[in-house]
Parts: sequence; C-alpha cells; structure tokens
Amino acid sequence: MDKVSNAVELMKGAHSCSQSVLCAFCEDAGITFEDAEKIAAPYSGGRKIKCGAVCAAEIVLQNKFGAAAEEKISEFEQKFQSKVGALNCKDIRRNNLRPCIGCVEDSATILSTMLAN
Repeated sequence: MDKVSNAVELMKGAHSCSQSVLCAFCEDAGITFEDAEKIAAPYSGGRKIKCGAVCAAEIVLQNKFGAAAEEKISEFEQKFQSKVGALNCKDIRRNNLRPCIGCVEDSATILSTMLAN
C-alpha cells in the first residue's frame, strides 16, 4: 500500500488526522510508528491552530531536511493552501472547504510528491 492510501486508511481507523499522516511517513521522518502516534497526538483537530495533517507533514519535512526544511515547509504550505483554501483547521471546517479525511489525503499526496523529488 502506498503512503497516501496508508494515511487515508489510518484516518478511517482509530487515528487522528495528524497521526495518520505522520504514521504513514514515519520512516521518512526517521521515527517509529509508535513514536509517530505519540508525537502527532497533540496536533490533531486543530489544537495547534494549523490543520493537524499539515503539522504532521511539517514534522516529516523538518526531520528529513533539518536546516533546509524551512524552504520545504513554505513550499508545502503554499501547495496545501492552494489546494484546500486554508491552513487553519477552524477556517477549513467553518467554511466546509474539505473534510478531515480529505485534508489527510491532500497532505499525504503533496508530501509524497515532495519527497519523491
């Protein structure tokens, strides 16, 4: 199963938006699945303002690219905002821009493409 499909399946199960993305890409982030579940937990449901799926992708990018991550994170945010219409969870939900599972799929798709390049 590819990472995008894995993230979506995790979201359909017992994982939050942030956990779904970070767990699907845990190897890219250099962490275990179990650590990904714990690390991502506080980011779900917009608790950190930004969409949890975005926060999880940013953790992957930070872990993967270190000091060079800021440029990658900016690129990711621009692509996500262009696709979904917002980065803030409340804005996404309030304006019915995309359901949470759609944000997980979009985040995972963008992240997968960026990591492949």
